[in-house]
Amino acid sequence: METVKSRFTIHDEEQGKSQIFEVWEPIPGRTIDASVEALIDDWEGFRVLLRDHETNRVIRIAFGSHVAYQSRDEGDFVGEASRSIGLGRGCFYRVSDSEYLARFNADSVRQLQRLMHFAIITDMDCIDVLALDEPDVKQL
Repeated sequence: METVKSRFTIHDEEQGKSQIFEVWEPIPGRTIDASVEALIDDWEGFRVLLRDHETNRVIRIAFGSHVAYQSRDEGDFVGEASRSIGLGRGCFYRVSDSEYLARFNADSVRQLQRLMHFAIITDMDCIDVLALDEPDVKQL
């Protein structure tokens, strides 16, 4: 399975809250520099296809139990992780105490206790996924 390497905290002074970002290695032992090739949401679930810049292979991250996701242009990403010098430690993060999860829970009729927040941050895109289970990661 995947390995968690390091963590860093981002504090929002305006709201007085902190989020914890853990570097997530979907392919153990590798820090991946990637760009988004496609986002696919259909009957098979939600999938993120990334181009690995080192190997030129496609990495597919499949979330079979996703509950919500958002995709934003990196240039608009002035919230969560941009407040930290911790970025640059990879593209993949698990987020605890996340603003996105808190917003989802505040607006949702369903209260899902075991939701996990995964963040994929590249040079051009920021993708946040709330899921009940670990994603399936494959190199194509």
